[in-house]
Amino acid sequence: MTLTDKARATSASARPAVWEDADALSQSLARAFHDDPLMTYLFRNEAARPTKLPKVFRLLFKLALPHGGCAVTSGYEAAALWRPPEQWEIHWWQYIANAPAFIDLFGGDIPHVLKTMDIIEKHHPHTPHWYLQVIGTDTAKQGKGYAGLVMRHQLEIVDAHSLPAYLESSKESNIPIYSSYGFEVTGELKLPDGPTLYPMWRAPRG
Repeated sequence: MTLTDKARATSASARPAVWEDADALSQSLARAFHDDPLMTYLFRNEAARPTKLPKVFRLLFKLALPHGGCAVTSGYEAAALWRPPEQWEIHWWQYIANAPAFIDLFGGDIPHVLKTMDIIEKHHPHTPHWYLQVIGTDTAKQGKGYAGLVMRHQLEIVDAHSLPAYLESSKESNIPIYSSYGFEVTGELKLPDGPTLYPMWRAPRG
């Protein structure tokens, strides 16, 4: 029995997320990413990080939700934020429209954050694809197959349209997990005085 099968055996399932899920979903992702190398690089104030992470995932969810690629498990054990082809980038006008939230989140670190995002975006592929922006499992539920439910939920849609998919793994230890779903490492992206990200591409299926 796979981990995903075990999660299903607990009657957990994945479904499309709606705005009413915002609070529980963002709190779950915040706990999942409390020690994530990219998040700790962006939020350098360790004391402020626990209050900042739920806000950043709530904002990312707000920006991704209109595209219809967000999924969550029935008990908020895991969630994923996907962005569809040609919609992977956060545009300048979205930064402006959400300026108060960005200022609240990053304050004086905004130049550091924008520089980091610019580096990541310059390495982003431009072939039309689905982009897995965020996937995470609440700390207490990790290793039990819940992320597999939200992963497979969207990959079924991706494969139905014979499209590729892309993600950046911020932990080398997660590469085998993503590889099990067909993603392959395409290189390494070393952030200045920061962590290494691992771009991963999944060829079209079907």
